[in-house]
Amino acid sequence: MLGVFSPCNALLLPAFFANIATSRARLLILGSVFLAGLLATLVPLGLGLGWLGGAFTIDRGVLLGGAGWVLVALGLFTAFGGGIDFSRLVPGRPRPVAGSLAGTFALGAVSGVAGFCTGPVLGAILTLALSSASPARGGTLFGLYGVGMVLPIMFIALLVRKLGHRSVSWMRGRRFRVGRLRLHTTSLAMGAVTVLVGWILIFTNGMAAVPELLPSTLIAAFENLGRQVDAAVPSWAWTALVGALLLIWWLRAAVRRTNGTGGADALRDPSAGRSDHDEGVPEIR
Repeated sequence: MLGVFSPCNALLLPAFFANIATSRARLLILGSVFLAGLLATLVPLGLGLGWLGGAFTIDRGVLLGGAGWVLVALGLFTAFGGGIDFSRLVPGRPRPVAGSLAGTFALGAVSGVAGFCTGPVLGAILTLALSSASPARGGTLFGLYGVGMVLPIMFIALLVRKLGHRSVSWMRGRRFRVGRLRLHTTSLAMGAVTVLVGWILIFTNGMAAVPELLPSTLIAAFENLGRQVDAAVPSWAWTALVGALLLIWWLRAAVRRTNGTGGADALRDPSAGRSDHDEGVPEIR
């Protein structure tokens, strides 16, 4: 998600989708096609790297330790404003036609590996997929990377359509100086997250030594409570509850639509909503 707010991207993709989408439905369609293009590039890459990591005849601890130090180095590189442009390895850079589904798919396929600022983040995920030593896990990691890009892009595009471009200007972060260094808040956040993941890999043997977030006794208590609730409440009651909530939501939406239509009609026709008793009342101008 941090890659969307990188200084190089500067929220360009959300602004692009907000400008070419003619409606929310169209924005949803374009976002889905963009995600499909991302996954078409990223998931096979993750599957291949996961398989390659599993094919290495190397000790798991050494592999995870090396991956952790690579992540730490990439995180520091990112924090101080460094970048890598993997898109140079891709032959040609398709330029999508505004509103074109084929162009949006091509944009997603290239965006997965393009971007100078997001290059180190992609390198970090490449390293994680390689150290996972599992094709399924590697593909899942890259799939989550794609989803993490698309969800904030679509959310910000909706905000831009509703409130304008200035409403999201604060998300761009800001530059500042520390002595002779010129840093950016988003780059520092991206670097810090990458360094943290690398540190966890090194000192927990790939999350294997991470202590439980909740004590086992508390987890068992929650499980017992769930069993008791499930035994006390019949199964049809949950279905009825979901149906009632959906009905309430539908009724509220219908009332809002009705009120909105009535208000618009009243604006168009000053006589709308006036009763017969109001015929003799002079209109106030």
